[in-house]
Amino acid sequence: MGELMVGAVRRNITPPVGASMSGYAGRDHGAEGVHDELWLRALFLCDGTNCAALLCRDVLDTDNAEMELLAETFERRLGLTRDQLFIANTHTHSGPSTDFGEDADNRAYVAALAEVCVGAVEEARANVRPATLSVAQRPVQAGINRRELRDGKIVLGVNPDGPCDTVVDVLSFADAASGERLATLFRHGVHGVVMGPDNYLLSGDAPGASEAFVEANLPGVAGFLAGASGNINAHPRLSFDHVALLGRRLGAATVQATTEAAEPRSELRIATVRHEFELPVDALPPAEEARAAVADFEARVEAVEGGARDPELAEWRLRRKLRHAREQLAAVESGEGLGGRPTFAQVLAIGDVALVGWPAEVFYEIGEQVSEGSPFTTTLTVTHVNGSIGYVPVASAYAEGGYEILARAHHSGLGVTPEAEGVMVRETLQALTKAKG
Repeated sequence: MGELMVGAVRRNITPPVGASMSGYAGRDHGAEGVHDELWLRALFLCDGTNCAALLCRDVLDTDNAEMELLAETFERRLGLTRDQLFIANTHTHSGPSTDFGEDADNRAYVAALAEVCVGAVEEARANVRPATLSVAQRPVQAGINRRELRDGKIVLGVNPDGPCDTVVDVLSFADAASGERLATLFRHGVHGVVMGPDNYLLSGDAPGASEAFVEANLPGVAGFLAGASGNINAHPRLSFDHVALLGRRLGAATVQATTEAAEPRSELRIATVRHEFELPVDALPPAEEARAAVADFEARVEAVEGGARDPELAEWRLRRKLRHAREQLAAVESGEGLGGRPTFAQVLAIGDVALVGWPAEVFYEIGEQVSEGSPFTTTLTVTHVNGSIGYVPVASAYAEGGYEILARAHHSGLGVTPEAEGVMVRETLQALTKAKG
C-alpha cells in the first residue's frame, strides 16, 4: 500500500465524416455528419510500486485485432503490459468501427487512435499528483430489460418486469492537497442504443451525453463505464431528444452522488490481474452434417447476392451462419481437439474498490452475482473491456431464445453453452480473489 497518484487527460477521437459506423449490421454507408464529438478519457494510476492505465472511449468496443495493436504500442512506448491496461468502451452504437483487419474501412483511423490512446496515457503519467479516491452510489434507471415475449417469441423490445440496473456507482478522484476534482468515473448497466440503425450521425449516444453533463457540472474528466447490460437497452430511445434526456438523468444522478461520497482515502494499493479461462461451447457436428450446412448456407447467400430474399434470415444473419458453418467444418476436418472459447477477466483494484472487466456483452444477472460474491467492499463490473467476443447470456435464456442467443460468443463456429454463466461467475471471482491477495 502506498500513496495514490493519479493523472487524467481528455482527448477528442471523432473520426472523419464518411467513416464506417459500428453497432448495426444493416447500415450501408458511412457517417454523414457529427451530432456530438467523441472523446477519450485516460487515467494513469500508481501507488509508488504498481501502476495501471484506465481508458474510457466513446466507441462501440475494442476489436480483437485492435487490442493487439494497442497492447504492442503501450508496451513499446510506455512499458505497460497487457495486465496493466483497462481499456473500456462506452458501447455507443453511433460511433466508428474499430475493426483493424487488413481490409478494414477505418484501418488508418484505428491506427491513429492507438497513438492517441497511448499519448493520452503518457501525458497523464507525466502529470500525476497525489490523489484521493471516494466512492458513492445513487438510484437511477436509464434502461429497461429488452427481452420481451411477443407472439410466443423473445424479441428486442421492452420488458418492464425483467432484471435491470437501477443504480449508478461513482468513483471520484481528487487532488490530495487541494481537493480539486481530477476525474469522475461512473458505472451503469445500459446499452448505448438510443439511436437506431437509421442514424448516420456520429454520437456518443446517452453515455456520451451523460459524460458531457458531468463535465459541465464538475471539474475534471468524466468517464462512463458500461455495466453488465447484455439484456438491457436504453429507454426511452430512437431520438436525440431521448439521448439528451437520458444524458441528463444519468449525469445528474452521478453529480448528486459525488455530494454524498464516502470519506476520501489516499493510502491505497493498486493491483492488476488478467485471469484467462475458457467458456464451454457446443459439440462439433459430424463431418457430413457440417459439409451439408456449408453447402446450404453458401447456396442461400449466393441467392441473396443475386437479388432473392431468404425466407428465414436477414442477410447479415445468413452470412454469420455461413461463417460459423465454415469454421465448424474446418475444425472437424482438422482432426485436432477443440477446447472452449478463450476469454478473461481483467481486474483493476484500487484499495478496497475493484473494477472487473470482460471483453463481452454480459447479462445483468451475471454482473450481480459477481458483485455480490466479490471479496472487495466495492466491485464494479464493466463490459466491452480489452476485446470483444460477443454475448454471454444467463443459462435460462437459452430455452427462451432471442437475439442474444444467436449473437452469443462463438469458438470455431460453436456457441457458448448455458454452462458458460456458471463458469464466468466462478472464474471471475477467482480473478478478484487473486487481486485481493
